[in-house]
Amino acid sequence: MELAYLDNAASEPLRPQALAAMNEAAASLAGIGANPSSAHAAGRKAAALLETARAQVARALGAEPAEVIFTGGGTDSCALALRGLARAARRQDSRRTQIAVSQVEHDAVGHNARDLQNAGFQVQVLPVDSGGVVDLEAVAALDTSQLAGVSVMSVCNENGVVQPVAEICRRLREKAAADMRDAPGDKAAAGKGTGSGSDSQFAIHTDAIAAAGRQEINFAGSPVDAISLACHKVGGPAALGVLLARREVKIASDRLGGGQERALRAGTQDVIAAVGAAAAFAAAQQELAEATRRHQDLREKLLQGALKIPGVKLASNAPAVPGIIQFALQGAEAEGLLFALDQAGVCASAGSACHTGVARPSPVLLAQGYSEQDALGSLRISFGWSTREKDVDRLLQALPSALSASRKLAERERLSLIHI
Repeated sequence: MELAYLDNAASEPLRPQALAAMNEAAASLAGIGANPSSAHAAGRKAAALLETARAQVARALGAEPAEVIFTGGGTDSCALALRGLARAARRQDSRRTQIAVSQVEHDAVGHNARDLQNAGFQVQVLPVDSGGVVDLEAVAALDTSQLAGVSVMSVCNENGVVQPVAEICRRLREKAAADMRDAPGDKAAAGKGTGSGSDSQFAIHTDAIAAAGRQEINFAGSPVDAISLACHKVGGPAALGVLLARREVKIASDRLGGGQERALRAGTQDVIAAVGAAAAFAAAQQELAEATRRHQDLREKLLQGALKIPGVKLASNAPAVPGIIQFALQGAEAEGLLFALDQAGVCASAGSACHTGVARPSPVLLAQGYSEQDALGSLRISFGWSTREKDVDRLLQALPSALSASRKLAERERLSLIHI
């Protein structure tokens, strides 16, 4: 049975361009070692491939090659950024012990923020409104004199909502300048705080993993200090991530070992994967306009069909990328729904793929104010480079019966709990 794959926010199929580039790189390295840190001819050949891939990634993402750090994946990029930026800020100024993250961050940021509490940091959680958008007043209320780092995702991985990252940066830097002017006896710092994280002494990071391939990423024109990305989210190889980081921004890495990747992410780089990632990012950026139009058409078709089903509602009406849609399904539970869809050949998810196998309410829906019961009925549909109209047709055909089966299962479970 041919599958309708609608879980591209979890991982996109490998792009043909990436596969071709990886095969070519593998052929060129056949019979020799591929450690780019080695000084001999084989190592130099691998290093040349790696640096060419780095330059291609930089060109695709509007960055300088020296700003591209290859990591072990999107989670690794987020952890390196948040932990490294916070620790570096505190080393420069012991007062900087606060981290601010949004209420809807992926666990790659959320769990690392909470773990930093064990290292003496305090976590400020920025609430979101009923649409899942970060409250700008909460941002403006932060005490920037104590901030070590801020992390707000560009696009929510569950509902596709676009966060106002540029406005958050503007407000934070205006607040930092005002806080420094008002600080008694700190006139030396008064001239700082209006530029990048190196000036304001705290850095701003964004998890753009769900944004890649759905929004233009231009690091040179971005107001943030660091951006995390995952290669498999744009049709590249898995287990490889990218962290874009300004050269002037300090990162205190805990990935100790060799001096690879600006001494921030020690370990032998996967040259072939880097080549594939470069091809995938380049293709994603080149095809962005066409993909956006196609995703918008698919979204309209999906909403037109799905919202006719009783008890199905769009989880958020806030501005969102067209390729990620979250539904709140009244009376259903995602576990049974996804099983029924899977049996019909439709691949979808309840939210983050990192929660697969765990029946729990959507944390994003909870943050938006949904009840715990309603948050159990989350369905995420996400489009990618390979998604076509027939995939949406397949979902719309299977959804009514899958939803009915899920509701019956949920009702039986509720009744069984009553009789216990």
